[in-house]
Amino acid sequence: MKKNTPEQPAQAGPPKCKLSEMISEFAGDFIRLGETPEAKQNYLTGACTAWNIASAPPERRKKLVDDFLASYKQHNPNIDEAALSAIRKDMEHLIDVKLKMFPYDIRQIVTARYIQTKAGDRIEVGSARV
Repeated sequence: MKKNTPEQPAQAGPPKCKLSEMISEFAGDFIRLGETPEAKQNYLTGACTAWNIASAPPERRKKLVDDFLASYKQHNPNIDEAALSAIRKDMEHLIDVKLKMFPYDIRQIVTARYIQTKAGDRIEVGSARV
């Protein structure tokens, strides 16, 4: 006689939601710090970078943050150490929030776009399959 066994879930953790909604939920306040659409796009890009770092294995995260800051400094050579330290703090905070809110979602974001319309603002996010 065949035993009835419960069906195994397709993935560990909760079901996946739309990534754009998850980014808005975890980093919406951060993105809204931008005063212009261009600034909001920059904050969105930073939030998505933090998401990707948080989705990496724990032993790689510090190096990824360090690499991000080195690249940021290279592209913004006039930035002072206080501003760079504030960016590190923001990134580390966003990483912590992502890990608390969505610990099982390890999708990597490959594109993110802030769109301002008369009907309201929205973001579009594209991810790589994992």
